[in-house]
Amino acid sequence: MEYLGHTVNFKTHRKSYKIKKKVQTLRQNRRRMQKCEELNPFSGMVYCADYGAKMYLNRWHDISKSQEHLKCGTYSKDSSECSAYFIRTAVLQELVLKELNKLLKTVKEREDEFIQLAMEKSESDHADNLKKAKQTLRKDKKRIEELNKLFTRLYEDNVTGRITDKRFTIMSKTYEDEQHKLKEETKTLSAFIEAKKQKNENIAQFIGIVRKYEYIKELTPELMHELIDHIEVHAPDKSSGHRQQKVDIYFRFKITAASAVISRKDYVK
Repeated sequence: MEYLGHTVNFKTHRKSYKIKKKVQTLRQNRRRMQKCEELNPFSGMVYCADYGAKMYLNRWHDISKSQEHLKCGTYSKDSSECSAYFIRTAVLQELVLKELNKLLKTVKEREDEFIQLAMEKSESDHADNLKKAKQTLRKDKKRIEELNKLFTRLYEDNVTGRITDKRFTIMSKTYEDEQHKLKEETKTLSAFIEAKKQKNENIAQFIGIVRKYEYIKELTPELMHELIDHIEVHAPDKSSGHRQQKVDIYFRFKITAASAVISRKDYVK
């Protein structure tokens, strides 16, 4: 009507849903509704060992708590991609509690043994390899500094005519190749030394967290995230005539994993 010359009063405007800022705000505030108010301690932490997909909780109001189970997310989308196996949360809770309390006992009674196991080799070998790496790194860095000085001297000799351009090209190429090799080696050695240092710090930090607990009676999301990085559930194996299922528990800070096998009897409690 405005284009025809008419006066338009009391007109209001509303922001379009197509505005990017409004869409981003809606996405940020969106939350998935939970079917049950009770928090699942395994939420986002359990994965299918075969496909790497998350396993999701299957919970209904008409089944008992002992029948609640986790199922592979890949199977939920396409049953042809992953076998229809599951693991009951009650069984998984019992297994995780058992392994965590075993860990607490080991750290409390045999801390040195746990550290050695976490390092995946003896402390003496670890120290020897670390010492050699540091020595080689110092040697490589010193040689790189020497090569820098040789480059400068070589350039001056070429400018003053003490060596020919051909000779300069050959020698500089030799120095450059050696320096490039040394720089790559120093990167590898530095990464190795830092990884060993980080490993020691991780173990010390993990032990510090474990010491806070005497005995764990109940799993909570906070406790799970403090001690465990993730859990991998393998497909059930019936080759022996009995249903068996392997579960790998990976502790935080890349500490050695714990593995356990659940047999058929664990599922019929």
